Amino acid sequence: MAEADNKLLKQEQRQETTQRIDPKLIMANNILQLNGVELQNSIQDELMENPALEILDDQPICDGNCVDKLSCPWCSKEFVTDSGDDPGSYYIDTDGDYFSERNQATDDDIDMLGNIPVEESLKDHLLFLAHTVLDVKEYPIGEYLINSLDDNGWLDGSLSDIANDLHISEEQAEKVLKVIQSFDPPGVGARNLQECLLIQLTFLDDEGFGDPYAKEIIKSHFDDITSKKISHIARSLGITVETTRKSIEFIQKQLNPYPANQFHPPWVYKPTNLKSAIKPDVIIHRNETGYLVEITGYDTVTIGVSPLYREAYEKLKNGGRYNMSEEERKHVTEYVERAELFIRNINQRRKTLKIITQKIIDCQLGFLETGSRTYLRPLTRTRIAEIVGMHESTVSRATANKFVQLPNQEVVSFELFFNTSMAIKSAIEEIIAQENPNNPYSDREIVDILNSRGMHIARRTIVKYREAQKLPPSIRRRR
Repeated sequence: MAEADNKLLKQEQRQETTQRIDPKLIMANNILQLNGVELQNSIQDELMENPALEILDDQPICDGNCVDKLSCPWCSKEFVTDSGDDPGSYYIDTDGDYFSERNQATDDDIDMLGNIPVEESLKDHLLFLAHTVLDVKEYPIGEYLINSLDDNGWLDGSLSDIANDLHISEEQAEKVLKVIQSFDPPGVGARNLQECLLIQLTFLDDEGFGDPYAKEIIKSHFDDITSKKISHIARSLGITVETTRKSIEFIQKQLNPYPANQFHPPWVYKPTNLKSAIKPDVIIHRNETGYLVEITGYDTVTIGVSPLYREAYEKLKNGGRYNMSEEERKHVTEYVERAELFIRNINQRRKTLKIITQKIIDCQLGFLETGSRTYLRPLTRTRIAEIVGMHESTVSRATANKFVQLPNQEVVSFELFFNTSMAIKSAIEEIIAQENPNNPYSDREIVDILNSRGMHIARRTIVKYREAQKLPPSIRRRR
């Protein structure tokens, strides 16, 4: 019995290997995947929470840890070199592999009229969004639908009639309409009041401000609301009358049956500029020597570690007591190191996004030179990851939900560069459109043409994409 007790009380030591993710890595990944607007919000939140982090615009000195050395009045000085060409310009080199040209504007160069905000109509606003989201084939459909909206922002006319006018299927028109219905203001593109309210409720639900019963009330008891059959709605949903009243009150107060109202005087929609609806995270500039990459998201603040916190931290680091209690020393150390890590992660995000964009430029030069999607080469995030020596997940986080402004001022999603099938389909359509109708290309000849463009595609893939676009084989295309 004693021997059994000894076995139960016996302690054993075992060495196990477990994988734990470094919290610093989690923070770096979280910042990497933020778009420009989210990053600005994150910077503002961190400035509120971390007393060691400060806006340095009004500080007499900089400690070298600011977010954007291009805009820092102190850090930029060490990188300025004479370009040797235009005396009104100079180059700034931030890390040895990126140059950005900045022209010093004079009073004569300032366009006062160009700085006046433009009053944008609902259709201008929606057409811009459609241009950034829809591909070349879908955009004419979206343009027609947007021009078919009435003054309330609803679709004027039946979808079947519109499909007939465009000589497309109703399913194609429906697909593009759903995209338009995802635009701001919520409810635009609806075909009736019920659909308009349901679209707005979906927006509110996605933002976390919805009502648990409002959508079901609109969907299943729309007529009962106007008839004020509150008890009937409550019984059908299995909720109290009071809860039903609150949901109906939510619908009446939070939803707008006329989504275009904010674009009517005196509520004219006035963005800062015509492209403020979707702010690019990356801007690709074209100059006489090639392409320049600019990462946005740091243009409103220059942040760094507070000089007071920096001084206290350095003294503590060098062994000085600095007349502080243990709690104060812990406070200074924690917040200074947190601020430094936050700044490093932001700078790493910028550098990562810049490197990835530069490699995308190298791979998609044909598209950037012509602006034609037919010259988009098949490209995957895996391939970019191999080229830059990063993990594929890093490339995915860096490019997800982000937009690029091209040299022609068009703003597109990063997804455009990785949409292999769309590039191939556009190329096939272009080749067939330009072929000799008396001697059309065979599928094998189309493969050879695409191979010469750097698109190495199997013949069966050409057949699949051609059939998906309802393009007949060469025999049926011959005249």
